[in-house]
Amino acid sequence: MNRSKMEIFIVGGGEIGKALTMHLARDGYKLTVIDREESVVDSMSNTVDVISFQGNGASFGTLKELNADKADIFIAVTNSDELNILSCMTAHMMGAKHTIARIRDVDYAKQNRFYKDKLGISMIINPELATAMEIYRLLRFPLATRVEVFAGGRAELVEMSVSENSPLAEKTLIEINKNMGINLLICAVVRNGEAFVPKGDTILKAGDVMYLTGAAEEFRKSFKKLKLPVKPLQSVMIAGGGRISRYLAEVLLRQGAKVTVVEKSRALAEEISGAIKGVAAICDDTLTYFDAMSNSDIANTDAFIAMTENDEYNLIAAMYAEAQGINKVVSRINAKSRLRVFQAGSRICTISREDVAADRILGYSRSLLNAEDNDAVESLYRLMDGKIEFIEFKIDEKDRNLNISLKDLRLKRNILLGCIIRDGKTIIPRGDDMLMPGDSALVATIDRQIARLEDIFAE
Repeated sequence: MNRSKMEIFIVGGGEIGKALTMHLARDGYKLTVIDREESVVDSMSNTVDVISFQGNGASFGTLKELNADKADIFIAVTNSDELNILSCMTAHMMGAKHTIARIRDVDYAKQNRFYKDKLGISMIINPELATAMEIYRLLRFPLATRVEVFAGGRAELVEMSVSENSPLAEKTLIEINKNMGINLLICAVVRNGEAFVPKGDTILKAGDVMYLTGAAEEFRKSFKKLKLPVKPLQSVMIAGGGRISRYLAEVLLRQGAKVTVVEKSRALAEEISGAIKGVAAICDDTLTYFDAMSNSDIANTDAFIAMTENDEYNLIAAMYAEAQGINKVVSRINAKSRLRVFQAGSRICTISREDVAADRILGYSRSLLNAEDNDAVESLYRLMDGKIEFIEFKIDEKDRNLNISLKDLRLKRNILLGCIIRDGKTIIPRGDDMLMPGDSALVATIDRQIARLEDIFAE
């Protein structure tokens, strides 16, 4: 199906809705955005080529007027769980093919299967939980700035920078893969803001951002060989006691880490202490608490996470933690413009709840739309403002170029086959390897939209 004929409805023009709209408009889909606020609707109309409508996205009359029954995907991402559920339910009953709802309430989330089976909601996204899990993945590798999982968690995609003292600096990819004995593939590099697919003779430079793929268990092994830090988390401090902090604290505690949450509000600190068994909830200002910590306490803290609602405070606290020598520091931030400025001069990882949610919805939406066109896209990861895409394909017997040695096939420029997952095992592709029915394959592409597996091969 032609993308320009695919209709996507988005209810809610907040930060998540804006991010989705910008990405999907760039991809050429026909978009309709609904929001109660006139200012939001006007802003959308003036910024992106969309149909924008002021109204209630759960209203049958509104959806009928806008022909929501023709929607290929209907997405509800307002701040109200109830409105999102009702909007999706109404759209589904009218005939929308797929629906996606933002649902944050834990009690609602427990009914995930009911919403899917009985109410026809295709996907449920909890932005806070998704953000917490992304932070957790970051914490596993101190040098990583982003970690994604695919193929049911059997393989990973890790983003990390090359420092001046890195063992990878001034080494070719051939040297790294053969001489250093690592079983990972560097499948994309960003240098001075430009992305490219590296070759065997590519020399990594200090300041490069590289993307590695491989089996989940191989990262720890390979990082140890390279003498990169992989110390298990033992002690983590979190500033702020909101939803993200609570989700993160729970998963860290299950992994055996000591977790301290510093929260200004006494009532909230006491609530956290009572709700999460094992967490140390401190009522204090984070910067004051830092000053009161002993040198040994700071030295024994493996990671610091700034998760308050205030961007400026998060950045100040993060910089303070970095200055104290804490190895892994993550700061929540909402404003993209400030995000770029901050990252330019710091090693601190920044994360946006809105971007995490938008990325998850975008990837899922793309896979649904491709499936409508009989393309077996399992998942999609868009990085560096869309300059790099990683696409996971499910391979069946109808695909071309199967059971042929990769050395006998030619990929298009700026495309790389990152890894193959077969029978639960992750394969770093070599010349004699083949693509077979039932495989999952991760493909890296630069500034190019790949709709189907056959698009990666040159004629």
